[in-house]
Order: sequence, then structure tokens, then C-alpha cells
Amino acid sequence: MSDKRLLIYLDDHLALMVGERELAARCHRSNQEGRLGDFLKNLEQELADQERILKDVIHKLGGKEGLESMAKQGAAWFAEKLGRFKLNDAWLQYSSLSRLVELETLAAAAQERVALWENLMDVAEGDRRLAKLDLAARRDESKKHLRGLNGRRRKAAAEAFGAK
Repeated sequence: MSDKRLLIYLDDHLALMVGERELAARCHRSNQEGRLGDFLKNLEQELADQERILKDVIHKLGGKEGLESMAKQGAAWFAEKLGRFKLNDAWLQYSSLSRLVELETLAAAAQERVALWENLMDVAEGDRRLAKLDLAARRDESKKHLRGLNGRRRKAAAEAFGAK
């Protein structure tokens, strides 16, 4: 197994997770009330926890947070900020279309995390450095996020497009 390739892969996913957490925080700030607000607040915290776990995995495999890693994370952070300027039906304010696009993006990122944790579970079978990590729990948590986001995404689409 190539630790170098695995570390590049994990570093890329860490950058994606940073952007995902930032987007979840932004979406939460715009949707603080009700069940959606509660869900997004919890998602944001669980993403921060998964980010810490992924950093731990990277360190267990000998990776270090170097300039390239910080650049990737910074680019993900910047891309999330740049995404705020997407044209929608309300130029300077949050709209139901904004909510839909954010939830779709978060769902896509959750699907990526499911794949990440499943791939790491496969790697862990042959790597004692990862033996004590409960990667299946992270995968299951990510699947729960995906289910929750998809349900909320469908509701947001109905609201954005006036469907019943």
C-alpha cells in the first residue's frame, strides 16, 4: 500500500470536509429556527468531530499538516465563501433557492464522506495503525447525514419551486 497516495487522498477529503463544515455553518446561520436549524447545528458539530478524527488518521499514518494541506483547506474555505455570490432569484438576500442549493451541496459532500469512511475501513483491514478506530461508526453517521439532508433537500425543492 502506498502511504503517500493514501495521505494525498485523505488530505483532499480533509479539505472537502473543511468546506462542507463551513457551508453547514452558513446554512445554519440562515436557517436557525425549527427542525432544519436543529439538524444543521448538529451536522456542523458532527462534521467538526469527523474532521478531527480524519486529522488523527492522517497523523497515525505519518502525515503532517504542511503547506500543501493548509493550501487545500484554505482553497476549500475560499470556495465556500465564493459560493455565496451565486446568482439566484434574490441577489442580496437568502432565498428558498439558496437553501436548496446548499442542501444539495451538503448531500453530495455527505455521499463523499460515506465513500471516504468505507474506503478507510477497507484500508484498516490490513493496517494495524487504524485498527482501533471505529470507522464504521463514522460511515454510519455520514449515511445518517445523507438521509437527513436528502429529505430536507426534497422539502426545500418543493418550497423553492412551489410544488406540493
